[in-house]
Amino acid sequence: AGLCLNCWSLQELVSRDASNYLILVEKILGKTKEVQERCDYDLVTPLALLFYSAVLYAPHLPPGSELLLKAARVYHSFLTWPVPYCDTFRELL
Repeated sequence: AGLCLNCWSLQELVSRDASNYLILVEKILGKTKEVQERCDYDLVTPLALLFYSAVLYAPHLPPGSELLLKAARVYHSFLTWPVPYCDTFRELL
């Protein structure tokens, strides 16, 4: 329930300006890198779900943006993590 409230709150904030979705996705990727470095298993799935949701709700991604390529590089490295974490990122990718 807490994740749903957090996700809803973020969506409300970023929906006021379409460019905020891109900022949100960048922040989520940054936090994901930190989680990976610390091997913080508790945050892996919530961050993946937030990223997935933010990208789906983004009204557009600018042409030529390498945001999705950057995300693929970040999330690809999680495929070596133990099950069930690697399964989450296999589905995300």
